Amino acid sequence: MIKYYSEAHGATLFADDELKPLLLPCFFSHALHRNAHVYKAVDSSDGRGFVSRSLAEKDVSPSTIKIILQRLSTFLCWVEDYSKTSKHVTLATHHNLPDRLINYYVADVLIGERGASLLSVQQHLMALNAYYNYLAKVGFAQIKRIYVSSNAKQKARQQQKIRTAVKYLTPELRSIIYRNTKSIRDELLLRTGGELGLRSKENLGLLVNDFHVGGKKHLGLMSLFKKMDNDPDRDVFEYFLQGIYTKGVRFQGGRSRTIYIHRSLLQRMREYFETERPMTEHNSFFVNNSPSEIGSPIDEGRASRIFKEARDEVLAKQEAGLLPVEGQMLEKDHTGHVLRHSYGTDKFYEYASDNGMAVDNVTPTSQVYLTVARLLGHNAADGKAPVTTRSYIRSCHIKMQYEGLV
Repeated sequence: MIKYYSEAHGATLFADDELKPLLLPCFFSHALHRNAHVYKAVDSSDGRGFVSRSLAEKDVSPSTIKIILQRLSTFLCWVEDYSKTSKHVTLATHHNLPDRLINYYVADVLIGERGASLLSVQQHLMALNAYYNYLAKVGFAQIKRIYVSSNAKQKARQQQKIRTAVKYLTPELRSIIYRNTKSIRDELLLRTGGELGLRSKENLGLLVNDFHVGGKKHLGLMSLFKKMDNDPDRDVFEYFLQGIYTKGVRFQGGRSRTIYIHRSLLQRMREYFETERPMTEHNSFFVNNSPSEIGSPIDEGRASRIFKEARDEVLAKQEAGLLPVEGQMLEKDHTGHVLRHSYGTDKFYEYASDNGMAVDNVTPTSQVYLTVARLLGHNAADGKAPVTTRSYIRSCHIKMQYEGLV
């Protein structure tokens, strides 16, 4: 089973291994992208004890749409695998699966075999109900009762992972992670977190060509490459990250901010552009290179998934004794966001040191706090850094411990 994004249709599409479209999932995805709503089953009583079930529209966000389609893809892959040992279940007939088999997938496969957490199970339930309710609405299936039993729910709750890994990686460990990626692009998608403080989705804000915001022209990366050649003594180059690509605040848009790209990172970006980036008309700097999506912009979660792949590679090498035993060790609970947090910690410590201040003595209204908040796109509009920025005090102590600064 193959899932890919179609620019022509403006939706994620599904196909079997012979590239034949899976029509019902494709129809569902197209409707979901176009209408941005799902159908929710609603039970109602007529006052005489008779209960009827109907479908009501419920609006969903772009991020929820992405989750629904990811979880649906996982389910269809399972159907494909299950069909290899079943005479009655195939991808072509998955819309007619009995409720008990779908619920078996949730309770026995996701929770029992794969150890899914409660949050993951809830996302799968949302996706399956959204899909089968859509099929019922358009007449391809009956309304199904997809749920998780209380016992299975309790097991999923117990499997919920508690993250215990420290929120800081030393520069040495970050370098090891970068070296265990599969391409220059993948290396850069992690370095933008560790060296620029970008969130995974903010990589979409790195553009090839110049652009205008509010009547003002800003330089794209092609112009920065030229600027780097024309000014060999300059070590840091400014890039304007637009608010449309950053994390938004409820009822508000994201915050634009300036990021500062070191020459060595910018040189590596140019190497990617000249040697690895596919030819494409898209202005996004980072694009896909897989045959089915070549030249299209990467999705928001790409950097997070690359981190997971590199993390697992490093963990395997650690266990095999192929990496130095000195210094910090990577942990399974580390996620891609730790790179951004490590960048913020480094900057917090650097600015505190430059101002002759101990990190514990930095106040929320000090210039150190506010500078770091601006660098990371945190809200400091009221002249006080948010709680998120203040968490770097604890991480600074971890940094000092690992790097022998105490």
